[in-house]
Amino acid sequence: MSVDFAAALSFYVAVIAILNPIGNIPIYLEAVNEDAIEVQKTVAKLFAAAILAILLFFYFTGQPFLELFGITIPAFRIAGGILVMMIGIRMMNGKSKFDNDGLQNKPAVKNTLKAAQARLSSIVVPIAMPLFVGPGAMTTVILFSQQASGIINHALMVCALIAVGVTIAVIMYLSRWFARIFGPNGMQIITRSMGLILCAMAVQFVINGMAQLLPGVINPLFTHVK
Repeated sequence: MSVDFAAALSFYVAVIAILNPIGNIPIYLEAVNEDAIEVQKTVAKLFAAAILAILLFFYFTGQPFLELFGITIPAFRIAGGILVMMIGIRMMNGKSKFDNDGLQNKPAVKNTLKAAQARLSSIVVPIAMPLFVGPGAMTTVILFSQQASGIINHALMVCALIAVGVTIAVIMYLSRWFARIFGPNGMQIITRSMGLILCAMAVQFVINGMAQLLPGVINPLFTHVK
């Protein structure tokens, strides 16, 4: 069994691209703009942990989910590719929602953790899910979980998801700084670049699904089918 580091890296890039944490900074800041800076930073850590838990849930329940509805892997790959393509195109054509609401300085609070937990409970839905972890992210996680084989490769995929959680925590923790540095135009460029990456990965999902349905027709050099 070969260790597929490239697949784990692609998994990380795909999930980060579809979650689009940089592009969602304005929405996150708008949701926590009434909290003190310390609370916003604590919420960022809890928020990332919640997203990681959701992603891990779908990674490990992907196979039973498909079997429950009688969905084959090729069908899910093609349908997932179409869905991810739609999200990528929307990201490339979308308009920035940036404003300065989340950049206001608020007074400190006595119990930062308690305030952060209260704020998290109000933003897990709809910001963590389905804004961050929407159908496209669920589809991507399940597709990559089906692609991995062997304990080592699955462990690498889990490590990739953990890296995603850490990345989101860092970006949300520094969200006020990112908002000031990049501004609306910079975050728009990043969002559209992520959309382009998603479109390319969506096409690859469809190619992999067609390769399973039509073995020998599609050049195996351009597929990632186990």
